[in-house]
Amino acid sequence: MKLRLAVVGVGRMGAYHARALAGSQSIDVVAVSDANEPVAAAIAAELGAVALTLENLESQPDIEAWLVATPTTTHPEVVRRALVAGVHVFCEKPLALDPEESAELGARAEKSGLVLQVGFWRRFAPPWASAKQLIDSGAIGRPLLVRLSQWDADPPPASFCDPASSGGLAIDCGVHEFDLAEWLTGLRVQTATARNLPLVDASLAGVGDVDNLVAVLDLEDGAVATVDLSRNCRYGDDVRTEVLGAEGAVFIDLLPTSRTRLATAAGTEIVADSVTPDAFEAGILSQAEVFARAVRGEHAEYPGAAASTRAVTIGLAVRSAAAGDPVAI
Repeated sequence: MKLRLAVVGVGRMGAYHARALAGSQSIDVVAVSDANEPVAAAIAAELGAVALTLENLESQPDIEAWLVATPTTTHPEVVRRALVAGVHVFCEKPLALDPEESAELGARAEKSGLVLQVGFWRRFAPPWASAKQLIDSGAIGRPLLVRLSQWDADPPPASFCDPASSGGLAIDCGVHEFDLAEWLTGLRVQTATARNLPLVDASLAGVGDVDNLVAVLDLEDGAVATVDLSRNCRYGDDVRTEVLGAEGAVFIDLLPTSRTRLATAAGTEIVADSVTPDAFEAGILSQAEVFARAVRGEHAEYPGAAASTRAVTIGLAVRSAAAGDPVAI
């Protein structure tokens, strides 16, 4: 039987999730909820679902799970309401801007026996999943250096970039990279150093954010990760990850086609099962399938509250380091 799921928040990300899941073999989107009721009604009609207020959604005994894609600052409240209602939760990243609040939500979910998964979709997209398998198998030897880049074509409005609303560049964008740095290598970040680059979009000065930054993360065992984030590359949304090991390297890039390359003394090859035309869609669908299996009680590894807590903690350290001295994690 398909998992009966409600999508809460159908802005850009929520609507994408809802439409992507329409073809899922494991999940049935049966309800949609949004503060903008006409938008919720339109998405619901498109999917053959029902539009419900959050209050009505809380009293639906046949709905097993919520997918929360509301504005970042509302995640804790909506997730808490879902857990009180006794439903499983998939929450877009980050779970909360306050690491302590994220940890509290994780403890509440665990105590209630409910799944609480956070949307770190790259872990499930074929390019990164393939790279993780290669690294874990020892294909490139001990990880020494990780280079992580996320360059967006154009910035969102300054009101969204406000760190009080989204966490700013270091958290809204950076949490993916900080999560990958630790997940791919199995090493924890110990210290962060960072620099903000000169502003491109002057409107960001008014909200206290930046559009470009570079961070250096010292990991355990002497390894290092560099992270560079941009909101103004113009040519497209470009995400790249490179891991240099003692015996070779893996390279992940999404433009023009998502793929992973393995480079060793034997040569360089494209990893066959890593190639996909749209890594984002593939990751979104794959993480949803894992969520459904976890809810059904099957063994499934997924990033939960602890992963979000960790990534946000690193993001806060990076933001502080960019304004001053290196910060210990």
